Amino acid sequence: MRVAIVMLLAGACSHDPEPPAAPSPALAHPEPARPKDPPRPQQLSRVTIKALGMYCEESCPMRVRYALGAMPQIYELGFDLTKESIFISYDASLGTPKQVTKPMLAAIKQAGFDPWLAKESWPSEATAQVVPR
Repeated sequence: MRVAIVMLLAGACSHDPEPPAAPSPALAHPEPARPKDPPRPQQLSRVTIKALGMYCEESCPMRVRYALGAMPQIYELGFDLTKESIFISYDASLGTPKQVTKPMLAAIKQAGFDPWLAKESWPSEATAQVVPR
């Protein structure tokens, strides 16, 4: 009996271990998809929104981005924290700035700022990035 157990153990140890199996494609972690830039509208309208209380460099723009991120009418978004300004461009065919910015102002207010439509344009030095979808 001892001889059988020893032979069994010796036989089990004499085999080369099998190489690890390659992960199946279904279990591999794919690269996260980069959000796509929305198609550029034929004509853009640009507005400047003032938002009192928006002065911090990191969290304030992030809160506004999250608040406005789900709004498909927004094409570009930029910030000037020294002047508490938000620069937004949108598809001009959607309506007048007062109509189109109403839900934007409500979302910015919900994010904790006191917003209002300051201008129906941007200053010449303003910059903004396309909002990916």
